[in-house]
Amino acid sequence: MTIWKSVSVVAFLITCQLAASPSAHAQAKTPPAKNQKDAKADSDSKKSPTGTPLSKSAAKDGVQDLVLPTPDGWQIHCTYYESPAGRESACVIMLNSTDGVVAKDTRNRRFFQPTAVALQKAGFAVVTADLRKHGDSVPMSPTGEPLPVKIGPADYALMASGDLESIKAFLMEQHRTEKLNIRKLSIVAFGSSCMVAAAFTVEDWAKTPYPDAPTLDQRTPRGQDVRALVMYSPNASVKGINTAGILKTVKGLAVPIYVVAGGGNKTDKADAEKVFKGIELKGEQFKESRKMLLTSTPTHAEAFLEGSLAATTQKDIIDFLTKNAKDLELPWRDRTDRRSK
Repeated sequence: MTIWKSVSVVAFLITCQLAASPSAHAQAKTPPAKNQKDAKADSDSKKSPTGTPLSKSAAKDGVQDLVLPTPDGWQIHCTYYESPAGRESACVIMLNSTDGVVAKDTRNRRFFQPTAVALQKAGFAVVTADLRKHGDSVPMSPTGEPLPVKIGPADYALMASGDLESIKAFLMEQHRTEKLNIRKLSIVAFGSSCMVAAAFTVEDWAKTPYPDAPTLDQRTPRGQDVRALVMYSPNASVKGINTAGILKTVKGLAVPIYVVAGGGNKTDKADAEKVFKGIELKGEQFKESRKMLLTSTPTHAEAFLEGSLAATTQKDIIDFLTKNAKDLELPWRDRTDRRSK
């Protein structure tokens, strides 16, 4: 019997329920107002091989800005750092704290540029993202100023089921063109986005393979691609997400998780300990794959990537993802449904 606890698809679907309120359905039917960047992006819009609209800037040094549409019509602004290592490259999604443009000390995806470049040089393909109602992914006023939209419970659920699914769809296109290996996907998240990343991971592992072969082991997978999670200052409770159910399910997945928080910040320390208790696996064999670091400082979320801590944090992230994703023996394989060939 494997040392990893087995979880059925039925259990996934029960425990990963996102507590989306009725407003989520209303929001899904009403696309947000386009901002000025969206209007320009639409004029340059192209379609991916699967027919998904994809707006993007010209690549420079393997870096390009993207605007990815979600199923409910939101425009998610991302930056893609293409790996120089080709089709066996591991890939990483970086998410800043999803607290909205009105939050104190809010940051957008550009804050991650130094870390993304460091990961790129280490052989990773990287997407940094502004999830809905954050960073550039907000509607703009007629004067070009971001509107102070509030993030509600339904938004957090839709970030996991919509925004991150759109980002993965983009990465899957890169996989199909042999620019990366989607089977080695990781997520580095901060603050409230940590639980969004965990919810998306549960959904990804719950996906059943395409019914394109007689036996399960021969079928083409649609998920089970998230191989590692790194959480900085995770919020233990996020409205709209069934946190307890998510952590219970994530605990049983073969996904290494690294939780980091400032031990000098009482709230962050308590949250990190609660999250880690929910996913901790006992035993020496899990010492390096399920671990927690509480620093002696009050450092919070993205601040770990600032100042004197930046270089150490970057190295910590690269080392963990290299060991638990990049170095895995998971060679590139065709992920196209055989029935469509």
